[in-house]
Amino acid sequence: MKNGTTVAKNATVGNEVYECQTKDRNIIMTENNNTQHIVWHDDVIIKQFISYAVGCMMGRYSIDKPGLILANQGDGVKEYEAKVPNSRFEIDDDGIIPLMPSNTDFADNATVRFKKWLAVVMGEDKLVENLNTVEAALGKSIDDYFVKDFWKYHKKMYQNRPIYWMFSSKKGAFQCIAYMHRMTPYTAELIRTKYLLPHIEWLVQKQNELEANAANLDASERRDLDRLTAQITECREYHDRLHEVADEQIAFDLDDGVVVNYAKFGDVLQKIK
Repeated sequence: MKNGTTVAKNATVGNEVYECQTKDRNIIMTENNNTQHIVWHDDVIIKQFISYAVGCMMGRYSIDKPGLILANQGDGVKEYEAKVPNSRFEIDDDGIIPLMPSNTDFADNATVRFKKWLAVVMGEDKLVENLNTVEAALGKSIDDYFVKDFWKYHKKMYQNRPIYWMFSSKKGAFQCIAYMHRMTPYTAELIRTKYLLPHIEWLVQKQNELEANAANLDASERRDLDRLTAQITECREYHDRLHEVADEQIAFDLDDGVVVNYAKFGDVLQKIK
């Protein structure tokens, strides 16, 4: 078996077993004296498991039907429901998922969505146990993985041709992914109005709460205030750039390839190289 071969694997999460299909981008088979044997790397398996979960969130995959589900340009919820009636897991309504800390004000944040998906797939009663197993394999919280590492892994797995495009401010004070196949000329505007502007309002609210008690803040709270102020500045600067791109209502043809289409959005997207 060679890298890049599509394989179906059974892997254990807690005491449960799941089966998913994924492209093996990492070495899980080694060769010694012409004898091949499988070497299981827990972190590799779990990262692929998480990628599959995100695919289910976006509607690319389904826990109720094998193979690709939404993989044509312009596909959405309607097409998903036609292909997977009575799905046990509801896909994201717009194909946009924030990769933000779970203490921010996003109901469809990646961490929140992953926990809901894990509960559906593995059972609500096993959620804590399975989440602990996932985080043990990652060596960090699922929150930290989504915020700091998921998109880097995704970009590497797809060899700098990601299907989830990262809309991100300069230092990641705001970031979300959009599923390429579900994007429309209005996706950038949707990100601006539905996600970025409410996030800026949330940051300002937190800032105002701290400033209202400025005389009594301890050192930690003052650092929090400084961090919020810096994030507000960063997000507002990003908003101005994103607004310009949104006004262009950029359309693209998937047949032109990721590199060509990705470049049309300029610096509102995280660099892929």
